[in-house]
Amino acid sequence: MPLQIAKPPRAAEKAVHSMLGRLIAEDPDLVPALRSASLSSLSISTPHRVAVLEVDQIDNGRSLRSVAQKKGWRFLVHHGKAVVATINTSVDRKGKHQFGHITDGPFVTGTERAIRRAEALEPVQNGRFELLLLQAPAIHVVALWLRNLENGADLIVPIKPAPEPLRPNHVLSTSDFMAAAAEIASEVQRVHAQARRRRRS
Repeated sequence: MPLQIAKPPRAAEKAVHSMLGRLIAEDPDLVPALRSASLSSLSISTPHRVAVLEVDQIDNGRSLRSVAQKKGWRFLVHHGKAVVATINTSVDRKGKHQFGHITDGPFVTGTERAIRRAEALEPVQNGRFELLLLQAPAIHVVALWLRNLENGADLIVPIKPAPEPLRPNHVLSTSDFMAAAAEIASEVQRVHAQARRRRRS
Protein backbone atom coordinates (compact mmCIF):
# COMPACT_ATOMS: atom_id res chain seq x y z
CA MET A 1 0.00 0.00 0.00
CA PRO A 2 1.39 3.47 -0.80
CA LEU A 3 2.51 5.72 2.02
CA GLN A 4 -0.43 7.44 3.65
CA ILE A 5 -0.39 11.18 2.90
CA ALA A 6 -2.30 13.13 5.51
CA LYS A 7 -4.47 16.04 4.40
CA PRO A 8 -2.94 19.30 5.64
CA PRO A 9 -4.99 22.16 7.06
CA ARG A 10 -6.25 24.53 4.38
CA ALA A 11 -4.46 27.36 6.17
CA ALA A 12 -1.11 25.59 5.71
CA GLU A 13 -1.69 25.19 1.97
CA LYS A 14 -2.71 28.83 1.63
CA ALA A 15 0.43 29.98 3.48
CA VAL A 16 2.61 27.96 1.09
CA HIS A 17 0.89 29.17 -2.08
CA SER A 18 1.01 32.77 -0.85
CA MET A 19 4.74 32.62 -0.20
CA LEU A 20 5.51 30.97 -3.55
CA GLY A 21 3.60 33.76 -5.30
CA ARG A 22 5.49 36.39 -3.33
CA LEU A 23 8.88 34.82 -4.09
CA ILE A 24 8.20 34.64 -7.82
CA ALA A 25 6.91 38.21 -7.93
CA GLU A 26 9.35 39.93 -5.59
CA ASP A 27 12.51 37.90 -4.94
CA PRO A 28 12.99 34.97 -7.38
CA ASP A 29 16.75 34.99 -6.81
CA LEU A 30 16.29 34.02 -3.15
CA VAL A 31 15.88 30.39 -4.19
CA PRO A 32 18.10 29.62 -7.22
CA ALA A 33 15.91 26.70 -8.31
CA LEU A 34 12.98 29.09 -8.81
CA ARG A 35 14.75 31.67 -10.98
CA SER A 36 13.31 30.33 -14.22
CA ALA A 37 9.93 29.44 -12.76
CA SER A 38 6.56 31.13 -13.04
CA LEU A 39 3.79 30.65 -10.54
CA SER A 40 1.78 28.68 -13.10
CA SER A 41 4.70 26.28 -13.60
CA LEU A 42 4.95 25.48 -9.87
CA SER A 43 2.90 22.99 -7.89
CA ILE A 44 3.13 21.37 -4.46
CA SER A 45 2.66 17.75 -3.48
CA THR A 46 3.23 15.13 -0.81
CA PRO A 47 2.22 17.10 2.28
CA HIS A 48 3.66 15.63 5.46
CA ARG A 49 3.82 16.72 9.05
CA VAL A 50 7.12 17.85 10.54
CA ALA A 51 8.24 16.46 13.90
CA VAL A 52 11.18 17.87 15.85
CA LEU A 53 13.39 15.91 18.22
CA GLU A 54 15.18 18.26 20.61
CA VAL A 55 18.62 17.32 21.91
CA ASP A 56 17.45 17.12 25.53
CA GLN A 57 14.87 14.51 24.48
CA ILE A 58 17.39 12.24 22.78
CA ASP A 59 17.88 9.41 25.21
CA ASN A 60 18.51 5.78 24.32
CA GLY A 61 15.51 3.74 25.38
CA ARG A 62 12.92 6.51 25.17
CA SER A 63 9.99 6.27 22.77
CA LEU A 64 10.21 8.56 19.74
CA ARG A 65 6.44 8.95 19.74
CA SER A 66 6.56 10.22 23.33
CA VAL A 67 9.22 12.90 22.79
CA ALA A 68 8.99 14.19 19.19
CA GLN A 69 6.95 17.39 18.82
CA LYS A 70 4.78 18.11 15.77
CA LYS A 71 5.63 21.55 14.37
CA GLY A 72 3.96 22.33 11.07
CA TRP A 73 3.90 20.86 7.58
CA ARG A 74 6.30 20.34 4.67
CA PHE A 75 5.54 20.09 0.95
CA LEU A 76 7.54 19.17 -2.14
CA VAL A 77 7.71 21.98 -4.72
CA HIS A 78 7.60 20.92 -8.38
CA HIS A 79 8.73 22.95 -11.37
CA GLY A 80 7.08 20.99 -14.13
CA LYS A 81 7.84 17.36 -13.33
CA ALA A 82 11.00 18.03 -11.34
CA VAL A 83 11.09 18.43 -7.56
CA VAL A 84 13.17 21.58 -7.06
CA ALA A 85 12.57 22.61 -3.45
CA THR A 86 10.74 21.89 -0.23
CA ILE A 87 8.65 24.44 1.64
CA ASN A 88 7.64 24.36 5.29
CA THR A 89 4.97 25.95 7.40
CA SER A 90 5.13 26.59 11.12
CA VAL A 91 2.46 27.14 13.76
CA ASP A 92 2.54 30.23 15.97
CA ARG A 93 1.49 30.41 19.62
CA LYS A 94 -2.11 31.04 18.61
CA GLY A 95 -2.18 27.92 16.44
CA LYS A 96 -2.07 29.87 13.17
CA HIS A 97 -0.25 28.32 10.20
CA GLN A 98 2.33 30.54 8.54
CA PHE A 99 5.26 30.25 6.14
CA GLY A 100 8.33 28.72 7.76
CA HIS A 101 11.12 28.38 5.20
CA ILE A 102 11.93 27.13 1.71
CA THR A 103 15.05 25.26 0.65
CA ASP A 104 16.57 23.87 -2.53
CA GLY A 105 19.58 22.26 -0.82
CA PRO A 106 20.80 18.65 -0.73
CA PHE A 107 17.93 17.47 1.48
CA VAL A 108 15.54 18.02 -1.45
CA THR A 109 17.20 15.35 -3.60
CA GLY A 110 17.78 13.28 -0.48
CA THR A 111 14.09 13.42 0.38
CA GLU A 112 13.06 12.18 -3.06
CA ARG A 113 15.43 9.22 -2.81
CA ALA A 114 14.36 8.39 0.73
CA ILE A 115 10.67 8.42 -0.26
CA ARG A 116 11.34 6.07 -3.18
CA ARG A 117 13.23 3.78 -0.80
CA ALA A 118 10.38 3.90 1.72
CA GLU A 119 7.72 3.12 -0.88
CA ALA A 120 9.62 -0.01 -1.93
CA LEU A 121 9.78 -1.46 1.59
CA GLU A 122 7.81 -4.65 2.10
CA PRO A 123 6.28 -3.51 5.42
CA VAL A 124 5.08 -0.31 3.71
CA GLN A 125 3.62 -2.19 0.75
CA ASN A 126 1.78 -4.58 3.06
CA GLY A 127 0.79 -2.15 5.80
CA ARG A 128 -0.36 1.39 6.50
CA PHE A 129 2.31 4.00 7.24
CA GLU A 130 1.95 7.76 7.49
CA LEU A 131 4.81 9.83 6.08
CA LEU A 132 6.34 12.44 8.42
CA LEU A 133 9.59 14.38 8.38
CA LEU A 134 11.72 14.04 11.50
CA GLN A 135 14.25 16.76 12.29
CA ALA A 136 16.89 16.65 15.03
CA PRO A 137 18.60 20.01 14.40
CA ALA A 138 21.14 19.84 17.22
CA ILE A 139 22.73 16.74 15.70
CA HIS A 140 22.15 17.71 12.03
CA VAL A 141 19.84 14.77 11.30
CA VAL A 142 16.83 14.79 8.98
CA ALA A 143 14.90 11.58 8.30
CA LEU A 144 11.63 10.18 7.06
CA TRP A 145 9.51 8.90 9.91
CA LEU A 146 7.19 6.15 8.69
CA ARG A 147 4.57 6.07 11.42
CA ASN A 148 2.80 2.72 11.55
CA LEU A 149 -0.95 3.30 11.65
CA GLU A 150 -1.67 -0.30 12.70
CA ASN A 151 0.80 -0.76 15.55
CA GLY A 152 3.87 0.85 17.11
CA ALA A 153 6.42 -0.63 14.68
CA ASP A 154 7.50 2.69 13.15
CA LEU A 155 10.42 2.94 10.72
CA ILE A 156 13.04 5.64 10.19
CA VAL A 157 14.83 6.35 6.90
CA PRO A 158 17.72 8.86 7.31
CA ILE A 159 17.99 11.40 4.52
CA LYS A 160 21.33 12.16 2.89
CA PRO A 161 23.54 13.74 4.19
CA ALA A 162 23.46 11.94 7.54
CA PRO A 163 26.17 11.75 10.22
CA GLU A 164 27.65 8.38 11.20
CA PRO A 165 26.64 5.87 12.43
CA LEU A 166 23.45 6.63 10.47
CA ARG A 167 23.46 5.69 6.81
CA PRO A 168 21.28 7.49 4.25
CA ASN A 169 18.30 5.43 3.07
CA HIS A 170 19.15 2.61 5.50
CA VAL A 171 15.96 1.64 7.31
CA LEU A 172 15.96 1.56 11.12
CA SER A 173 13.51 0.78 13.86
CA THR A 174 12.80 3.76 16.09
CA SER A 175 14.70 2.15 18.97
CA ASP A 176 17.81 1.68 16.80
CA PHE A 177 17.45 5.24 15.53
CA MET A 178 17.22 6.65 19.05
CA ALA A 179 20.32 4.69 20.06
CA ALA A 180 22.24 6.11 17.08
CA ALA A 181 20.94 9.62 17.79
CA ALA A 182 22.11 9.34 21.40
CA GLU A 183 25.57 8.33 20.15
CA ILE A 184 25.71 11.31 17.78
CA ALA A 185 24.48 13.67 20.50
CA SER A 186 27.17 12.44 22.87
CA GLU A 187 29.85 13.11 20.27
CA VAL A 188 28.46 16.58 19.51
CA GLN A 189 28.47 17.43 23.21
CA ARG A 190 32.05 16.16 23.55
CA VAL A 191 33.24 18.35 20.67
CA HIS A 192 31.44 21.39 22.11
CA ALA A 193 33.01 20.77 25.52
CA GLN A 194 36.48 20.61 23.95
CA ALA A 195 35.83 23.87 22.11
CA ARG A 196 34.77 25.58 25.35
CA ARG A 197 37.92 24.37 27.12
CA ARG A 198 40.09 25.71 24.31
CA ARG A 199 38.42 29.11 24.50
CA ARG A 200 39.07 29.30 28.23
CA SER A 201 42.76 28.35 27.92
